[in-house]
Amino acid sequence: MTKRIILLLMLVLFGWESQAQTTGGSGTSYWDPIQVTFSAGKSTFADVHDTSTGPPWYYTCRYIPRDGDTYKYTQGRAIFYRMETSAAGDVIIHNWNSYRMGFSTIFLLRPAKPDEMEDWSEGDLYFKRVAMFEEMDFMSPDFNPVELGMPEGSSLGLAYLRVRNLPAGTYYIVVAGYKYMNASVPNGQIGTTIIADLSPGIPGEPEVKPEEPNDCPVQYQYDQSGNRIKTIKKQQ
Repeated sequence: MTKRIILLLMLVLFGWESQAQTTGGSGTSYWDPIQVTFSAGKSTFADVHDTSTGPPWYYTCRYIPRDGDTYKYTQGRAIFYRMETSAAGDVIIHNWNSYRMGFSTIFLLRPAKPDEMEDWSEGDLYFKRVAMFEEMDFMSPDFNPVELGMPEGSSLGLAYLRVRNLPAGTYYIVVAGYKYMNASVPNGQIGTTIIADLSPGIPGEPEVKPEEPNDCPVQYQYDQSGNRIKTIKKQQ
């Protein structure tokens, strides 16, 4: 009980939401990704990278569409992230903080296990799809970015993913823009935000069971030092 109270007080005093930890990486490939680590609790990561210029120099990403079986390439140059989560929970990824970018895609992948058939591969890396926001997905009647909280003035074509109960582990995130209208461009300043709401790992209260009746014919009482001070013989 005391441990639980202390943990809850710490969360209240220091806030539920923190910033994710990031380490090096240019984000130009699966082998040099921007590395983001999320601990238990609620954390946010956000950055912006310009794929239209360099250095660093970005390149298109090869992938297989959700409903396809042959490789194609993203129209825009891609940015690669490697995400580590220490606990299971809900994860949101979006490109709403992009600047002068109207349309984007997001691929959330995990490394394929040795006994799994990969969805696609690159070099010596093999991947399984977890979730994808592909070109034209913003046209789906089930996608309502206004209800999701998209900031006013953002393009409705910017990608958004929400994955519930994502297991702890290692994941790759690939984001890229694409040209949909005459005024849109496939490359530019792509903003990526990741919000992870992971289980804080606070133990629940132990279940309290009702005491069972003591039917022993002899019962004892003890003082605070543990000395027996009285013997009670139960009436039969």
